Amino acid sequence: MNKLITLFVYVLFSASWGVFACEKTLTVASHDAFWPPYVMGINGQLQGKEVDALNIIFKDSPFCFEVKMLPNSKRAFTELRHGRIDMGWAASFTHERAKYVHFTEAYRTEVMRLYENKNNQHKVNNLADIFNQGLTIGANFGSYYGEEFEQYKTSHKKQIEYTSATSKRFEMLNKQRIDYAVEDALVGDYFSKRGKNLMAAPTLPAVNKNPIHLMLSKRTVTPNEVNIINAHILKNKAALKALFE
Repeated sequence: MNKLITLFVYVLFSASWGVFACEKTLTVASHDAFWPPYVMGINGQLQGKEVDALNIIFKDSPFCFEVKMLPNSKRAFTELRHGRIDMGWAASFTHERAKYVHFTEAYRTEVMRLYENKNNQHKVNNLADIFNQGLTIGANFGSYYGEEFEQYKTSHKKQIEYTSATSKRFEMLNKQRIDYAVEDALVGDYFSKRGKNLMAAPTLPAVNKNPIHLMLSKRTVTPNEVNIINAHILKNKAALKALFE
């Protein structure tokens, strides 16, 4: 089915017409309407830190944006690759992705951590221990968790349970249907505080830490437009830092 899922589609920000005209509206893909604190559907609209970041970046710029919901992040990248979506947020750089999209300057840092059930009796110190012991990890289909995790996607793919909704992964973890879940630390901490049996795995280091960018389709966004967006990211570094802290 090629038709996009367009639930929660709204123009969320329009530039100040007194200074700049909104010359171009960019469509941005989101696959989860409940990814707190970054994306949350509240009263029929998407809110959260990722939405706020775009409001900051595009303030006084020639661009507006609207959000389109897609089934998962892998589908979102497919739409970006073919130019049916202009932009993706919360993106880690990979050379494979860079064949098809422009990456902007980084606008935040992401720390990926592992979460477990408090009743978990497993004794592990790293990702290798988890996979070598035959344990399972819940992950988002299409997300990037670092080079080591990418290798396990191939060598131990049956031990990775993919879901598009973060809430579903933590529900499975709470019911011990999976052994661990990998998630952005801010998101994981949100769900851990609301699940009586959930916590960040205390003996395991961060799975990955890297800068986060916007991805812009090479089919619909020009290098000059990327430069304009980069200038607005750099101009608003302090505001973006305060937002994500």
